[in-house]
Amino acid sequence: MSMNNSSETLLNLILGVSAALAAILLIVVFKVKGGLLGAILGSIIVFALIYWMREVKRIFSAQRKTVEEHDWLYDLIEEGENLIFVAKVPGPPEEIKVRVSDGVLEIKGGGNFLRRVEISKDAKLVEKSYANGVLLLKLRVSQIKQSRLQ
Repeated sequence: MSMNNSSETLLNLILGVSAALAAILLIVVFKVKGGLLGAILGSIIVFALIYWMREVKRIFSAQRKTVEEHDWLYDLIEEGENLIFVAKVPGPPEEIKVRVSDGVLEIKGGGNFLRRVEISKDAKLVEKSYANGVLLLKLRVSQIKQSRLQ
């Protein structure tokens, strides 16, 4: 289980226990103070509380997905027999991993960042640098493939 999933599970548990305790407390208070009508009102308040907690959680999870799934911008520049790839990648340098295989450039960064870009099948990674959140890759494409492109 990833760190993000375990923290989300813990948050769900805390919210659930808190809602249950609040529900019990409200029902007891309204039952003692108002009899049957108090218990009914307390139950309605508890259901409203649970509904709004779910709505707030849904809104925040939808917002998080929107941020995570936004379009990732990168540049792929042809320069002679080389391809220059430039992209913004989150995470510290030691977490940045690059792999080229079967025409797919795979980039892993900090957190759950993972992106794949289709490139030429015969491209080979020649140079890699990462500074200030910007990944710069130099890939070599064979001359035969290059002449077919023109």
